[in-house]
Amino acid sequence: MRCLVAPLSLAALVIASLSLSACAVDSNEADDLKNAEKAGGPSQKWLYEGMMPKLEKTNIFVSLKSHTARVTGLLPAGWNKPVPFYAQTEAVTGGRTQVTIVYPVATGKIDPMTGEAPAGPGTYPRLFAVPYVQTTDKAAWGGFPFMQYNSRGLAFHGPITSVTDAEMGDLEWRLLRGPVSHGCQRMQGEHVVELAQLLGIDMSKPHTQSDQATLEVKTVVSKEFDTFEGQLVDVDYPALPSVARPTGNVRMFSTWDSRDFPRWVCAYDKTRPLDAHHCDNVGEARRDALTGKLLVEPSNEPWIGTSCGNDADCGFDAGGVTAKCIHNASGTEGFCSIPCQGYCPDKPGASASFCATIGAVGQCAAKAGPENDDCGDIIGTKQTLKKRYIGSSGAKAAQSTVCAF
Repeated sequence: MRCLVAPLSLAALVIASLSLSACAVDSNEADDLKNAEKAGGPSQKWLYEGMMPKLEKTNIFVSLKSHTARVTGLLPAGWNKPVPFYAQTEAVTGGRTQVTIVYPVATGKIDPMTGEAPAGPGTYPRLFAVPYVQTTDKAAWGGFPFMQYNSRGLAFHGPITSVTDAEMGDLEWRLLRGPVSHGCQRMQGEHVVELAQLLGIDMSKPHTQSDQATLEVKTVVSKEFDTFEGQLVDVDYPALPSVARPTGNVRMFSTWDSRDFPRWVCAYDKTRPLDAHHCDNVGEARRDALTGKLLVEPSNEPWIGTSCGNDADCGFDAGGVTAKCIHNASGTEGFCSIPCQGYCPDKPGASASFCATIGAVGQCAAKAGPENDDCGDIIGTKQTLKKRYIGSSGAKAAQSTVCAF
């Protein structure tokens, strides 16, 4: 089904779009913004306490080919605060500063009946926005903003689905970058909250579903690669194999993750003061906001997930168990692991680990994360969603994205 809606008032237009299932999917996704809905709670209301202000003269360019959304606009006149590492700046005419941020997005999957994706290439002059959207029986909207750009209901919104993805069974959100939606541009939860802030919605306060805004922001949606200052545009975020990422003269933009900056976007807590420190209790930053560098240097000692060629490359014991090298099908590449039931040990400076079902047994594997460059540092592995091996541990059922063959 496509998002088909007739011209209506702003509120009716967006709410009518949300009543359809056009932008929902059943793919497995997860992220570290907690999902309370599947535990029986209402959709959370997300607050932005990051470093970016509302931009002026903003526009968006979406590439359906590379699955990117580039946002370009001017910092407020007289702005003298630093911007985060992923925001690229340049001086422009009139003494102003232009900022550019690129986000990973999902796009429409191919309809087998037509061979086409239900996309909406074109130029759109404005966005119709609802900053807080509750989950309905059609889709888990997560409380994230929904910013619609055409009359079919295509929009920028949150990741939609979630899985159990934590050692203690917490439900979390995460974007799957690829052709998986029914036409909308799904975004990482923290990214769509920041995007709403950039475009003029005050996300430092909680909203209700009756809140709405018309944003005079031009959005261009293209089937081609995006270009910026003579280079092809990409963003440093994993993508499905079907995504045609540009090669050659590429400008790779950095991005950010809530795992590294948990205080930039958090769920509203009515028991805490609504001030600039509302998010201070959700965790410490793991990266430097201005450089993007890890604040804790990764350990160089062999550990769970370390690349190996044989057992001798591992050389450590964990919980009285000697680590061994788990090889790929050809036996040419491997990573250090120990057998497990339910849980795996962690240590400071190393990637968090997860007791994954590999074959018919439990093996500790490294979770995809900044410590291993989202599996890029573990030779031959890729980000793979695995179920927890419970065995006789009594642990809760869970899933996690780990580095595996």
